[in-house]
Amino acid sequence: MYRKTIHFLIFIVIFLPISILLIWAFTARWPWPHLIPHNLSLRGFENLVRQPNQLLTLILSSVFISSCVAMLSSLIALMTARATVMAKGFFKNFIQLTIALPFLIPVIVFATGIHQKMFEWGWTNKLWGVILAHLIYSLPYASYLVIDAYHAVGLHLEEQAWVLGANKLKAFWKITFPLLLPVLATSLATSFIVSFSQYFLTLMIGGGKIQTLSVIIFPYLQRNDRTIASIYALFFLIISFLVMGLLSWLSNFYQSKYEKFDYY
Repeated sequence: MYRKTIHFLIFIVIFLPISILLIWAFTARWPWPHLIPHNLSLRGFENLVRQPNQLLTLILSSVFISSCVAMLSSLIALMTARATVMAKGFFKNFIQLTIALPFLIPVIVFATGIHQKMFEWGWTNKLWGVILAHLIYSLPYASYLVIDAYHAVGLHLEEQAWVLGANKLKAFWKITFPLLLPVLATSLATSFIVSFSQYFLTLMIGGGKIQTLSVIIFPYLQRNDRTIASIYALFFLIISFLVMGLLSWLSNFYQSKYEKFDYY
């Protein structure tokens, strides 16, 4: 009974905001205190139909930036996790403290400081500058996920493979990597969502020239144009769900190769 109640509450918490977005996408006006909108409209979809290339460009730009950030942050997180597993004493604590620094610095302070360095490097208003800024900010999320998982897996199984004659790369790829794959998929999804939802960093480092869905949504919210903002938000949700589903499927597909053994 309690489990069904909890599942129902989770369902309401997740799908109630999505249902409100769907209603707003077809609504011209929804003034308070009406519970149901009286004026329906397809203005938002007509606006997208008139500018299909802009929407496609926004989606491709957002997905490319977030995919690069997700892959780089997960790769760096994997190397950092292995370093923390092998390190001891002060060096191990120093690595974990350094990873936590973006958590401790407010995003406005962080963006202001990194914008100055980007300007000195000539990376402002450029794609790779935005990717680097997103990478620094999303790296702690990926790192702490992978670090905890790597500590749970440890190096004992790899050491057994070394004793049996396997080289270090093959031992990692055949033993540790499949065990870490579920958390790596979670790390990729988390980093993707963190990057995908960044507005202030993208606007400040990109200077308005690098357009993403988050950058486009915010001005509509400021102008209280909830119809078009809801449509862009729905695309944001659809892409996020597709990415998480794809990563989950790839993780399960890769792991299935290591779960089937033939005994003779």
